[in-house]
Amino acid sequence: MNKNLRNSLLLFSIFLFTITYFELIFKIRILTINSEMAVFRILLFTLSYTVLIMFFLKFFSPKTMKILTYVILSFVTFLYVNQELYFSFFKGIFLTISTASDIGLGWSFLSKYLRSMNFGQLLYLLPIIITIGLSKYKMISFDISYKNLKMPLYFLTAFIFTYFISINTINEVPPHPEIELSYSEMDIFTNLYDSQAAIKKFGLLTYSQRDFFNIFKLDNDPLTEDQREDLINAFFESRTKHQNNAYTDQFEGKNLILITAESLDTFAINETLTPNLYNMMENHSYFENYYSPLHYRSTADTEFQVQTSYYPDKNVTLSMSAYMDNAFPYTMPKMFEELGYETFSFHNYTDYFYPRTKFHEETLGYNYYFGGVDLGMFAEEPTGIVNNHAWQSDLEMMEKAIPYFIEEEQFFVNMLTVSGHLNYTSGHEIGSQHEDTVRQYEIDNGITLDNEMFWYLAANIELDLALGHLLTELENAGRLEDTVIVIFGDHYAYGIDDNVIWDYDDIKEDNDDMDLHNVPFIVVNNDPAITIFDNNKEAFMSSIDIMPTLANLFNLDLDYSKVFGHDALSNTQNVVRFADLSFVSEGFKYHSISEEYEIYSGNVDDLYLLKLKEDFMIEYFNNVSILQNDYFKEDDE
Repeated sequence: MNKNLRNSLLLFSIFLFTITYFELIFKIRILTINSEMAVFRILLFTLSYTVLIMFFLKFFSPKTMKILTYVILSFVTFLYVNQELYFSFFKGIFLTISTASDIGLGWSFLSKYLRSMNFGQLLYLLPIIITIGLSKYKMISFDISYKNLKMPLYFLTAFIFTYFISINTINEVPPHPEIELSYSEMDIFTNLYDSQAAIKKFGLLTYSQRDFFNIFKLDNDPLTEDQREDLINAFFESRTKHQNNAYTDQFEGKNLILITAESLDTFAINETLTPNLYNMMENHSYFENYYSPLHYRSTADTEFQVQTSYYPDKNVTLSMSAYMDNAFPYTMPKMFEELGYETFSFHNYTDYFYPRTKFHEETLGYNYYFGGVDLGMFAEEPTGIVNNHAWQSDLEMMEKAIPYFIEEEQFFVNMLTVSGHLNYTSGHEIGSQHEDTVRQYEIDNGITLDNEMFWYLAANIELDLALGHLLTELENAGRLEDTVIVIFGDHYAYGIDDNVIWDYDDIKEDNDDMDLHNVPFIVVNNDPAITIFDNNKEAFMSSIDIMPTLANLFNLDLDYSKVFGHDALSNTQNVVRFADLSFVSEGFKYHSISEEYEIYSGNVDDLYLLKLKEDFMIEYFNNVSILQNDYFKEDDE
């Protein structure tokens, strides 16, 4: 064997081993190896990528080739490590290219991101360490440039051949022909409808490759605008119509204060530290099966769902921004305004992360939006990259906000708090103000809290004080009985390590990643004449169901068939859907990672749940199509 061939084979083996090793490690640590065919296909794709890398490298000089080798190895290592870190942080997979623009904002959470790293991630460093060792001891040479014009053609042909075979292992026939509408492997490969399924079936590198080339994909939709509209109309017509129920119009004519509480989790409700929240949970309606599924842009994506009852589009960085100019005829402020309400939205932070000012006023239709600058909590909007965010007081926001609406004849108020935001350390601006209170709580109970839990509870004391002030001011103004307060968590407290959550939370089901997203949802009704809300609610619901549920309670003019949430208090069983296509309801649960079903009760079988999963994919496809094509634009003109 000549020297050039030997060195080429060694470098080829390094790349082949690296990618194969990463794919297996990632699947073992994060996902599951679900079939031998999937493993074989991933190996074929890996082989084709390795050939392509060699085709590219052999055009360069030995020195440049060495540099490029380490660049490629470093990039691939970063890709796999970053996806695993993101998964451990957010319990999902992100689109690698479409979210690249968020790198600047991501620096704000770098410390928490780095703390998510663990010893197991060191396994990803093995290939680059081996390569450095081989190079140091001169066991590998980069003097393997092309010697004639035919060799590049051989490599290119080999790449096309192996990639072609890989593609032809993908099944174009849906796996469940008994289900009328279902997606094939090729559908998932082409459009990445299901991120986790795509990675399981094709590997993370192929998933990233498809993500990259999708940004260059031309609009080759064979449907005309009229045909697409007809399909969406047919989808709406096929949906189950909303029926009035025992809760319909219960709060008609009442004022509403809707509070989205930053990172409010079940263990934040403490009889001693957060007595107002505790009273709300104990003496009003606590929805014990409320979930706030985490999407890529966490708070903003929850906000998008709550305000529009549409799912965020996974193909864009931020749905709030991407669909800012869309027409949304059914939003809560617009529906309340039709009934003569003044509508207000308040937030004690700036537009640094999300363009709320324009979204709330122009897209959603609030009469007034007051951010942190408008309320005088900041001198001006920050510019550039901000590493240290000064989280503001929920109590101060409440004190500043109440005078704007308290004397209105009828009001709908939306509030978004920020005091409970991570990081949960001694440097937390709000938590540090309540350190002594939590220290005394430890002494009184003879305990020592976990450090993250300590500062998390301290931060949420401020939210509780804000709620106490709100109740006092409403009562003093004689508006308490006429006002319904709804408070819920925007997402689980992912700033706290999962194991700490399991240790301190006595509501969630231990070690169930899906149950992590079970957070508080409380409806506070102080009208003694309305007794239907005097007990806990077992209805399953999530962020996207809030608007239709409230629409039913307040008699808002909503076409329920044209939003994607459901009235959680209706007579039909509601299903909570997650970003990764997992779902849970009263009688069953589906875990998309393990692809396992759990059936608890009712006339439910595997076929029904398979159909449900396919229906959710079809529903999401229509959701995205409506957003991307601004379906309601003519209605709003």
